[in-house]
Amino acid sequence: MTPLISDADDRFSFQRFANAERRLLPDSLPSLFSLKAEEFTELTQGFVTGWTTNAERRKQLFVGRQVTVQILRFRDAGEAETAELRLAERQARNLPGETVSVAGFPQARAKWSPSQKYLDVWLADESLLLYVHMDDPVSEPPEAAPLLDIVRKVLANQLNGLESYTPTPLDEFGSLPIDVDGLLSRTLPLDASEKATSYDQSTVFPGRAALHLESRPAVAEAAFDDAGVDLVSDSGARVYRARDRAGAVRLMAALIEQRSSGWQARDAPPGLPTAECFDTKDKKLNSSTYPPVCFVPYDRFIALVTGGNTQEINQKAAAQYKLLAFA
Repeated sequence: MTPLISDADDRFSFQRFANAERRLLPDSLPSLFSLKAEEFTELTQGFVTGWTTNAERRKQLFVGRQVTVQILRFRDAGEAETAELRLAERQARNLPGETVSVAGFPQARAKWSPSQKYLDVWLADESLLLYVHMDDPVSEPPEAAPLLDIVRKVLANQLNGLESYTPTPLDEFGSLPIDVDGLLSRTLPLDASEKATSYDQSTVFPGRAALHLESRPAVAEAAFDDAGVDLVSDSGARVYRARDRAGAVRLMAALIEQRSSGWQARDAPPGLPTAECFDTKDKKLNSSTYPPVCFVPYDRFIALVTGGNTQEINQKAAAQYKLLAFA
């Protein structure tokens, strides 16, 4: 139900979040600009869950405009509206700026802060609260108008995507399936060092939602559509389920091509000749973007496994293959 930001403006074709977690929960609160987590807790009541996504104009960080969208669900419309008012007011107090308007959305609360080149927009929609943040670190002189036009398109696209959204009743949360089609049980689990302190981040995403995990989501969308990706699990590895074996082969090639500029090929793990493995090409760069990785194919599945060194990644790739082949 959350469109890609590139659906609203195709210039925003990159996303930087290395962590696959996009869910927002009472145990994993939203990260809001100019607001601390304790302020969110102080100022809101009834926060249930949410989703976050991000996009940038440029591949390199901080050299172009960036957009972050957070969709926060509360127990009812009143709590969402109260959260909008209180969060917007506290944010304006923490980082003063100019009150501005978003064309077509007179009910939105928007603030432009020239000192940081931040544009922050809040909009309650029934039990949901939409928060859109933009920053423009390079344009001189700083101007709000072009950012407001982008936010207008993003909001319109987000609300259009939510038209078919029906909130799950709160008393049904406990009955929602955790492991759709058993895909998570065939995915390498997180080890102790990878787990969050309060909850397990392992998740199964519909194919459309999983696009938000990709570094080039608009490019990945074409590959997903071609391969017929319907489910993606993410835990100690990431597993993509394609329509068939041929689709999985094409998907693996596309995923590798998207990141080829930052990788150099290396040998596959012993006993796994079908795997394709890569090391970070430039060790001086942040390896979170291009970590050492193996792509492990099996039937209609492609697993993406990362590790800190050759021994670790070989062991994880072998274990992941066994989960797919013998589960």
